[in-house]
Amino acid sequence: MRRGRETLLTLLEAFVYDPLVEWGGAAGSAGKRRCTARDVRSALAMMAVRTQELAHQFTEVTEQFLAVLPDIKECAEKWLKENEDLKSVETRLQDCHQQMALIKEIEAYGPNLNNHPLYAISQKYSSYKQAKNAVEDSTKALVKILNEFDTQIENFAATTEAINGPQLMAWVQEFSGADEEEQPIFEHIKEFLTNAGQAAMISQCEQAETELYQSMKQTHHLVRSCLELLSQYVAVSQYYPQSHTEYHRVLVLRKLVAAALESKSPEVCRDVANQVAALINAESNKGDTSQQIISYNYRLQNMNAEANANLTKAIERLQLEGGPDALVLAQEAYREAKTNISNWVRTEEGAAEALESVVIGMLCNLNRRYLMLENGAQSAGDCLVDLTSREGEWFLDDMSTLSMQAVELLSLLPLQSASAEDAAMPVAVECVRNANLLLADLVQLNYNFSTIILPEALKKIHSEDPSVLLMISELNAVIVNSPVPLNELLSQLELHLRYLVMDMESPASSAPLLAAEVRTRYEALLSAPANEAEGQSAGRMLLMGFNGLFAAVELRARELADHLAIPIPPAWRKIDHISESMHMSVSVPC
Repeated sequence: MRRGRETLLTLLEAFVYDPLVEWGGAAGSAGKRRCTARDVRSALAMMAVRTQELAHQFTEVTEQFLAVLPDIKECAEKWLKENEDLKSVETRLQDCHQQMALIKEIEAYGPNLNNHPLYAISQKYSSYKQAKNAVEDSTKALVKILNEFDTQIENFAATTEAINGPQLMAWVQEFSGADEEEQPIFEHIKEFLTNAGQAAMISQCEQAETELYQSMKQTHHLVRSCLELLSQYVAVSQYYPQSHTEYHRVLVLRKLVAAALESKSPEVCRDVANQVAALINAESNKGDTSQQIISYNYRLQNMNAEANANLTKAIERLQLEGGPDALVLAQEAYREAKTNISNWVRTEEGAAEALESVVIGMLCNLNRRYLMLENGAQSAGDCLVDLTSREGEWFLDDMSTLSMQAVELLSLLPLQSASAEDAAMPVAVECVRNANLLLADLVQLNYNFSTIILPEALKKIHSEDPSVLLMISELNAVIVNSPVPLNELLSQLELHLRYLVMDMESPASSAPLLAAEVRTRYEALLSAPANEAEGQSAGRMLLMGFNGLFAAVELRARELADHLAIPIPPAWRKIDHISESMHMSVSVPC
């Protein structure tokens, strides 16, 4: 109380001030008198008396305020009403001013009152109504067109999914069978109709049955033709690029119509109309591509004619050699000849030596032809694909044929007795057999690449398969990031091989290391990433198939190299065929 004396005095002076009560000490006293409990009780009693007096006054003031409050409310409501009336009067006054200005404007026209804009209100409203109706009709038409486009797109997607799935093959198998035999329908009631004297009805029924079967056959044939045409379409559509599908006329028009409906502004509508006109004009002016199509068709016809000519020659050759059974006849003749030779060797004295002489002579002739093909292939360079023999066979097929003949001739020799005399003979025979298997793998590689890998790759590239395009970009990255361009690296490898053949120090000795580095990067592409653990993409499967062709050839080449690593006997080096072969091959270290 003492510490907050000044604050307490201020509050008491403000609320319960009474000049008869001295709340503080004497102002002029030299000291302060200590307040006792009696003083406090007296002060509280005086405060209670003052409170009672003020409560009576407060009650009177409250009653007076409540008595005046309804009048105040009524006056406020009157003021609000008068204020609203004032605003309405001001609004009417403003309208009157506008009408007065309009009247003065009309008076100013004088005799030319018919030219006043009021007379054109009806015409303007008619124009506005026509424009509004035209906009609504156009909007409805665009919505209808948009729905038709959506329906066409959905139908195309559903049809594409159906014909690319197993459904088309099921339809083809269903209608590919032979026509069912006609089964008489009215045979069971023929006797009944005859007994009933309805012979004419029997003939009518039989005629109707015949017409029904003919109609069924025609329908079956028509459905089969449609399915064949649809199968051809599916085969062609698999080469259709996805980008062309995305930029098809229906999809482009659908985007333009949707943009016009979304904006509804005249500028956007004019822009859409210009784009549609440009699209139609571009399609009508595609005469430049027709010449390309004609030239491409001409090339296809030439290729087809060439293929037909080759097929005709092959058929004629097949007919000369015995017709369709030529292969069976040749195999039987070969087995018979081999059996006769075996019998002749067993029965005739000196026949084995004569057979060895004949076989060795034939092997020398085959080797001579083989070396000629090797020399031709070595000097062919980039024209190796077009290198053929005199008979028109590709050089690799001809070499494989010669190798197979050599293996068959070796099977006629008594190799067991020769192996006992010369230990290098079995190794040489095994080398010939491995070389034959290597050539067979090369022929199979070319066949699989031409018939499987290349067509599938072209189809995926034409259809713009994302995984195949990604794989091609990764392969291009490997090629671009190569330390040396591939053409230059290939030239260095050929130079290095040439020096190895001549048994000289090569200036391009680093080429194999660079090739090994490029191969390491290539093999890194073969390992599937984590997101393809469940199923490989089409691009990776294509790359794996392409790599598998060369993997088999590489394995066979390593087996052949292991046999070639065995030293050649010195006596064999004097033979011309062996010396020429050694000059063409790389020296293999022991």
